[in-house]
Amino acid sequence: MQSTRRHAVLLVITSAVLATPAVTAATAGAGSNAARVSVTALRALDAQILARVNAVRANRGLRALRASPRLAAAAALHSREMARTGRFQHESPDGSSFSRRILRFYPRPSAIGETLIWWSPDAGASAIVDEWLASPGHREILLDPTYREMGVSAIHDTDAPGDFEDLEATIVTADFGARR
Repeated sequence: MQSTRRHAVLLVITSAVLATPAVTAATAGAGSNAARVSVTALRALDAQILARVNAVRANRGLRALRASPRLAAAAALHSREMARTGRFQHESPDGSSFSRRILRFYPRPSAIGETLIWWSPDAGASAIVDEWLASPGHREILLDPTYREMGVSAIHDTDAPGDFEDLEATIVTADFGARR
């Protein structure tokens, strides 16, 4: 019998200076490049994660983050790329940094950051945010007063390849930003 919390894996990266190269926290071989029908967007979970992050920020006297469609688009691209390739990392499949990907959708920021998590088989917003808060790097991004906007993309894959060990997995990318 598989535990409902078999894996909760986190990655975090932030950048105030966009020339800084991305940090890769995990590596693995690429999976199949074929389109996969086992992936479903979890838009309700996206909204719940943003609400939970804002509740945590409010409890600490911090400004709420606005939902950013541009950051959400960058996050959606990355969550789907990770599911497709089976690679759990900030770097895009072409080797480009997270900042390069985000800048395609969110031009001229003064700061950007990204947090990732995957969970098998699934998790709610509170569990996801609690895991991020338990990690110093993730906590720093969630509670950084510099950020003004957030975009979230949670997807569910019934048979996630590569780093996801062919498990049923929920993969979440949260991108943070502030504009000049």
